[in-house]
Amino acid sequence: MEKKNNGFIDEDEEELEREVSNDGFNKKFNTRLDDLEKKKIDSIRIKKIDQTKKRATVDSVFDERMYLNINKLLKTGHLNRIEGIISAGKEANVYLAYGENNREVAIKIYKIDSNTSRWMRNYIIGDPRFKKIPHNVSKIIFLWASKEFKNLKRAYKAGLSVPEPIYIKNNVLIMEYIGFGSIPAPKLKDIKFPKEPIKLLNEILGFIKTLYQNAKLVHGDLSEFNILYHNQKPIVIDISQAVTTHHPKAEVYLVRDIKNVFNYFDKIGVEIPNPEDFYYEVINLEK
Repeated sequence: MEKKNNGFIDEDEEELEREVSNDGFNKKFNTRLDDLEKKKIDSIRIKKIDQTKKRATVDSVFDERMYLNINKLLKTGHLNRIEGIISAGKEANVYLAYGENNREVAIKIYKIDSNTSRWMRNYIIGDPRFKKIPHNVSKIIFLWASKEFKNLKRAYKAGLSVPEPIYIKNNVLIMEYIGFGSIPAPKLKDIKFPKEPIKLLNEILGFIKTLYQNAKLVHGDLSEFNILYHNQKPIVIDISQAVTTHHPKAEVYLVRDIKNVFNYFDKIGVEIPNPEDFYYEVINLEK
């Protein structure tokens, strides 16, 4: 029997061919072919849907003004090209890109959105680094992007495991890419059984303590959702909402960070220390 080479005949079909007589295809084989053809069509359809979703994700951030900004970064050499999306969120999208010397970088583009700009004010008001808070939505988003860049610089300078900040322009932040090739590092929430969880817990608690005592910052939204797990090490991301230790709600956010981290490790079966004792250890006060 002559074999067909149409892109969807596989080993299962060859096995099926052996089951049928030399007189030709029987009903069973024809049915199987129909199923395979449907599978092929469904696969093409799913790919098209995925591409449509990716296109919509890009379009939600890349308006005409954004294309102009990116084009400027390409011309100045800060970017060579944008490869593809890493993650899409309410606040921003993150893309894998290539920067100077063809270095892999992550480019975070904050969405110009009036709804997100409202809650951003809660983390900006009271921060002594920002004396004047604009009312213009775009300028608030630009300030927010600048805030993350400054927070990353503080944390990175303190020797903490965060992506290295590289460049900031309006609502575009370029920073170190965390991952292997085109595969970004997973978030801690997606790791069912992290290796050496007690060591991992201590490293994250050390991050909280050093961030507070050396970088003079409180993350404000620390959890397994914004900790990357790379080379079995935690790398903290999404630090835009971090506030200085002088912020009026700094200690409220610190308590929330500690609770979130302890809750995660408690859920995966790690014996956790007393959260209140750790809180006082971080703020360097006796109970």
